[in-house]
Amino acid sequence: MMFSCNLKTPKFLLVAFLPLALAACVETDGSSSGPAMDASETNAVIGTLGLGCKNRVLQQFNVPNSDITVRPGATLQQDINSGAITAADLRRAGASFDWEVAGRSARGYCNVDGTGRVIEFQQW
Repeated sequence: MMFSCNLKTPKFLLVAFLPLALAACVETDGSSSGPAMDASETNAVIGTLGLGCKNRVLQQFNVPNSDITVRPGATLQQDINSGAITAADLRRAGASFDWEVAGRSARGYCNVDGTGRVIEFQQW
């Protein structure tokens, strides 16, 4: 059997790039994405939820955005480090964040729901 190619692309380019194009095609079984994609999605959700907390601190203290530090709470940080929490978990249950305002003795925590709405805000 013989095949003909009626392309204007030089044949050496087809031969050079065909293996690369085929290597990019991967058969999937329909399961969820790999760990790197899951981690980046989880980090994106954490960032979105943390922004809700940061905005609440901005309202409270009326300081520059750069003076506010918001970090995942200790339990959340452990879950992130161990990979025990997913983006879906965060969207369902929300998260807890510690916050601090530079140059002031203001700090505390806030809990947000899965959409980033602050449901508890504490200062000490």
